[in-house]
Amino acid sequence: MTEHLTNYHGKNIHTVRAGSAPQTVVLLAGSGILLPHMVYRSLIEPLSEYYTVLLPSRFGYGLSDVTDAPRNVDAVVEEYRAVLDDLEVSRPVVLAAHSMGFLEALRWAQKYPEEVSALVGIDPATPECYRKFNVDSYADQIERLARPGMMHRVMTAFSVPKMLKRLSLSKEEMRRYLPYARRNFFGPTLVNEARALRENIELVDRAHAPYQIPALFLLSNGEGTPLPKDDWREDALAYLSLFDENDSRLYDHPHDLHRYVPQEIAEEIDGFLMKYL
Repeated sequence: MTEHLTNYHGKNIHTVRAGSAPQTVVLLAGSGILLPHMVYRSLIEPLSEYYTVLLPSRFGYGLSDVTDAPRNVDAVVEEYRAVLDDLEVSRPVVLAAHSMGFLEALRWAQKYPEEVSALVGIDPATPECYRKFNVDSYADQIERLARPGMMHRVMTAFSVPKMLKRLSLSKEEMRRYLPYARRNFFGPTLVNEARALRENIELVDRAHAPYQIPALFLLSNGEGTPLPKDDWREDALAYLSLFDENDSRLYDHPHDLHRYVPQEIAEEIDGFLMKYL
């Protein structure tokens, strides 16, 4: 993977790129991922055998700068588009988004359908599922955990190394990335993102689904999501049915599918894109 920094209004957005194929897949991370380019590395590698893969880390994630700016979804989409401009990536691109990142992919496709050739939801959080999810309680919890003080320091000291251990980082990677992970752990950007979540959901929900764009949903068994298994899958499939061309695959694995079946996901995405693009 190669790394790039895009200066956007005086702050840097970090992006990794892998592969050299004509078709580009842009991976969008879920919420609260400390180091997206490391967390999704297991998926980037097999997917880059078929496509050029970009993973931009939004502000406050990975090696990107932290921002105190509001995190409305339209602003985030413009930041991603600025990265593609900076890297001279031609459109349309495939948007493959995990969890809450799918809201950003949907909004991108709603505003700029000519820039998106296909949507891939990797266990996506759709507008349907948020009708059963207490968004305000979630935002309050994030604010409590992010509040400076002894609890935050203790959580950071114990939780961050444990989370990074799951990524099988080398000693050099641990040395380089640990300070960023500590900075990002319940940082101010995540707080603003949580505060903006209700407005973002309502904005995406008011606009119709970009039904003319082919959509693939890769769905977990619901473990690790805020809803019961059947509700999570049923809500996702109900939203997927709005798309003219759609397909889905169910996995008996938890929410972080990229950890469990990255090769299978890459092959499923390639098969879908070969069929519809």
